[in-house]
Amino acid sequence: MSEPRSANLEILTARMPALARRIATAEVPAPYVAGTTPKGQPTLTVDGVPLQHLVDPVADATRWARQTVERLEAVAAARVVVVGFGLGYHLEALAERFAGDIVVVEPDVAILRAALAARDLGPLLRRIDLVVDADEPRAGGEAGARTLVLAHAPALLLPGGAHRRALQAWQAQAARSGLRLKVLVVTPLYGGSWPIAGYAARALTELGHETHFLDLAPFHDAFQGLERFGARRANRRVLESGFCDVMAAGIASTVDAVEPDLVLALAQAPLNAVALDAIGKRGVLRALWFVEDYRVMTYWRELARHYDHVFTIQTDACLEAMGQVTDARLAYLPCGFDPRVHRPLALTDAERAEYASDVSFVGAGYRNRRLAFQRFLDLDFKIWGSDWGGAEGLTRVLQRNGGRVDTDDSVKIFNASKVNLNLHSSTYHEGVDPRGDFVNPRTFELAGAGAFQIVDQRTLLPPLFGADEVAIASSVAEMRALSEHYLAHEDERLALAARARERALAQHTYTRRMEDLLAAVVGSAQEHLLSKRRTVTVGDVVRGGTGELERFLGRFDPHTPFTIDRLAASLATREGALSEPEAIFLFLHQFDELYLREQRA
Repeated sequence: MSEPRSANLEILTARMPALARRIATAEVPAPYVAGTTPKGQPTLTVDGVPLQHLVDPVADATRWARQTVERLEAVAAARVVVVGFGLGYHLEALAERFAGDIVVVEPDVAILRAALAARDLGPLLRRIDLVVDADEPRAGGEAGARTLVLAHAPALLLPGGAHRRALQAWQAQAARSGLRLKVLVVTPLYGGSWPIAGYAARALTELGHETHFLDLAPFHDAFQGLERFGARRANRRVLESGFCDVMAAGIASTVDAVEPDLVLALAQAPLNAVALDAIGKRGVLRALWFVEDYRVMTYWRELARHYDHVFTIQTDACLEAMGQVTDARLAYLPCGFDPRVHRPLALTDAERAEYASDVSFVGAGYRNRRLAFQRFLDLDFKIWGSDWGGAEGLTRVLQRNGGRVDTDDSVKIFNASKVNLNLHSSTYHEGVDPRGDFVNPRTFELAGAGAFQIVDQRTLLPPLFGADEVAIASSVAEMRALSEHYLAHEDERLALAARARERALAQHTYTRRMEDLLAAVVGSAQEHLLSKRRTVTVGDVVRGGTGELERFLGRFDPHTPFTIDRLAASLATREGALSEPEAIFLFLHQFDELYLREQRA
């Protein structure tokens, strides 16, 4: 393939010298084949994928650009990010029709070299902002400017997935900074996914989205109270189903009141097909985070098709099975931890006396755990949690008579224990599940707390934590041997725990998980979301100013809606002289109260 045209390189060198040098020295692999159309227009095919129309790329680019501009105008976007440079035909056509900022993301430098060699792209190179480090998107543009993130379709067909990853990364950036959503998080009545709902809601709030938390735990006692009717099993199921139908109708009513952009339901949230369909008809996006083993909890077969997005903690077979019953967008999303909850603690002497032990386990008494933990009874061992009734051999190490342990106590136990056992549950194995795949929340929570753990081997664990961060056991015997080793080698134990915490903070917070979730949601529905009316916030108005108005507004959370009523109410108990902005807001509020509202009435 020929050298890049000198005129192209000169322009790029003046604007982005480091990128120009990378392109000039890049090698173009053999599968990158240059050619021409019947009219002599340059073409490029990569691994059999043509990056432009092979007959008339200019006409095809013109059609694409017109459609893109219509989309940009429909959502009032001032900035567009296009993933995929190709030979630049589509970008030239877009630049002629769109006056806003254009960012082009091309993670493959070889494509850029081929393009700069094939065509005179000087005007385009002067017009666009070109990005190669696609995994590190930047906000760019005017603060608060609406950004539409698009892909040049052929680029998504290229092997390796670099362009798809770039698209997701930039859509995540748009979800973080350019689009403030209203999200309703719906909890189950009880169970392991209930606290995850709270962590997810807090993470969404931290990301700047207006989050409404619908906590259904107060209804759990009423649900359990159905037992008092003494109904037979078949009738009991009818009663439970009716109860859940009432819950679902209540959730739908909350949707009417809140008018969210997105309903995020955690596993076992009492939403039925009728309610989900009604929510969808209101134009509200529906997402399920299925933090369950799909092989054990199978209700997804009836409900998955009523969601727009389903996120799972399992991959491959799980996603394939769900794909057979739903057209929802499916994605893997593992659990995480909340750094404000699961963290290193300085325990008091009394707390250490209560919670400390050489080895501990926190969790429910599943069959495999009852059998496995018999091997640890000669150690300083404590078991915390419920559902251990009938485990006679473990009674003397069971704490609080098998009472439930809340989150705060769990974190204290994690901190006080030298070795935390983390054996995933199974009802049909005697120890480690040989086909175990998903990674439970405890893995992330222990790491976040800076606690040392021995976790049973899981197929999905290696991308999340390595053997230099957590101790991994393939059997109960190995779990016992590792316990003895690390009890005798404190320095190794502490080093692993420190590395696990560092990894968890960098990659496994619920904030990161919600970024990934929103990237998927925004990526598939960004135009729908951008076209919806957006509430102006205090942060939108301030935008980094330093005057008196900005100082006054600085006392508010930046996500506070910017309304006269809200701001004037904050001055009701204000003592002393008012600043000029404060006086203006009070005047406007009084004017609205005395005149405008009278006119409206």
